[in-house]
Amino acid sequence: MSIPWTDTWLWWNANRFQNLFVKKLVGACLIATIYSVWCSRNLCYFEGVMPLPAVVMDRVGREIQTRCSNVVSSHILGKYGGWLSRGRIPFKYLGVSISPKRLSVNDCYCLVDKVVERIRSMGAKKLSYAGRVVLISSVLSHLHNYWARIFILPKTVLNKIEAVCRAYLWQGSGKPALVSWADICRDKKKWGLGFQRLHQWNVAALGKYVWLIEMKVDHLWVRWIHAIYLKGQEWEFYEPKHGTSWAWRKICWVKNQLRQFLFGQGSNVEYSINTGYSWLVDEGARVRWFPWVGSSLLIPRHAFMLWLVVQGRLLTQDRLMRMRICQENCCFLCGVDEESHDHLFFRCQYSLRCLYLVRDWLGIVLPATGIFDWWVRLRMRSLLQKQIVAMTVASLTYRLWMARNVCRVDRVLPTPGVLCSNVCNDVLLRLAVCDVAMSPSVRIWVQGLRGRTCY
Repeated sequence: MSIPWTDTWLWWNANRFQNLFVKKLVGACLIATIYSVWCSRNLCYFEGVMPLPAVVMDRVGREIQTRCSNVVSSHILGKYGGWLSRGRIPFKYLGVSISPKRLSVNDCYCLVDKVVERIRSMGAKKLSYAGRVVLISSVLSHLHNYWARIFILPKTVLNKIEAVCRAYLWQGSGKPALVSWADICRDKKKWGLGFQRLHQWNVAALGKYVWLIEMKVDHLWVRWIHAIYLKGQEWEFYEPKHGTSWAWRKICWVKNQLRQFLFGQGSNVEYSINTGYSWLVDEGARVRWFPWVGSSLLIPRHAFMLWLVVQGRLLTQDRLMRMRICQENCCFLCGVDEESHDHLFFRCQYSLRCLYLVRDWLGIVLPATGIFDWWVRLRMRSLLQKQIVAMTVASLTYRLWMARNVCRVDRVLPTPGVLCSNVCNDVLLRLAVCDVAMSPSVRIWVQGLRGRTCY
């Protein structure tokens, strides 16, 4: 549905619009795609400040826009009442809030509601730690991405989304976080789980616009930016004038944040969000234990537990005593020494016995001390064999911690043979499910594992 220009012209004249303004606005409506929303079937007339394109504001002046504010025509609403409705700014268009003013927290809080709604579903509540990691990294931390590619979102909203995800990962805001959120958001090769830092990703996403303007890509809006704002100025050193829109000021702010990266790369390097994000986030050095902690063969819940163990972040008795949660420190597995990460993995007599059984089952030599540094010292020809050994160590670590927790509550501890038998079953079932391609020598070695007992 469209309104005839004659009726629109009469409406503007009836409301005492200047003829100069009418001519300029009609010309802007005919050439500006932004006004397609006003001429579509979902046409709405908004009571309040009516946003005008920059070309009209430059030619006609701000005093004309002030005169256009708060004008409601009963003639137009009466004649086209079946298609027109009176609304208020901000409004939703293509799923995002459109407003002439800066987006407020209330305008963007629907993003937080989306995250909470996903978490409240029945399936999300029953997930393990590993399942929660997958849900956060693949779904929850990406629900805002569509908006983040268009606007700089308020930090309050992004911090709230991170707080909700952090509480969900550790099963409630009342429980202590075992690892800081800053470490979790690092790359998997650098201590973390690969979660996004939402604010930095938002900046990196808008950096794409900065790069397109610098490259003078043949897009309509890029040509418009160069014609209206830059006007031949050097984009690297451009500073926005007072009174420009908040969206344009934010793009210029993003340009300043990425100045060293964007303008130091050269014109032949194509910008991507991932490269910009990696430059913004300082993630530290790569860790030596990633190749086996991050192996794709590991069972996800075992991999998450092993990730906590290598960082010493499990709530062992010594840590609980420092937190003043418990009063005594005694290992639940051996009942002799004080419990700590170093003792539990693998200086405890019980865990050491389990390690010996697993070592004999694999037919290799694993050190009793420094178990988590064995990757670089293990002399095996096949990478797949190393990954199978890593999967076995991860399963043993997981089973030991679960046995420790059961013993703490029920005072029941399985024998080392039973525990190691469960470890062997985990490894063999995982290999059967993954259906990994093996060389003849590795296949013979795996068949030998199936024929051996672990107790």
